[in-house]
Amino acid sequence: MLILRRTANYTVCAIHLGILTFWLAAWEQLFTMTGLVIWGGSALLGALFFMIRRRQSENMLDSSDRILAISTVFIVVLALVSVLIEYTVASMP
Repeated sequence: MLILRRTANYTVCAIHLGILTFWLAAWEQLFTMTGLVIWGGSALLGALFFMIRRRQSENMLDSSDRILAISTVFIVVLALVSVLIEYTVASMP
């Protein structure tokens, strides 16, 4: 069970890393409907995994759970920064 848990956590973290890579290198592909669905879905999935695991075993958080929480928070902050950048650029004359 622990191996499945770590695999799921690291898979979502790998998706988050892929989103960061696209955000830095090819942001045009990330701001398509498919990219936004993957971005939002991975953020929700990461938060859902962490909340479920935290409720199941509050004292038994694994290092992969902490990494998942950090990467999920980072991906949400990245989304907020993207919205801020888009708003700022759109308001320029």
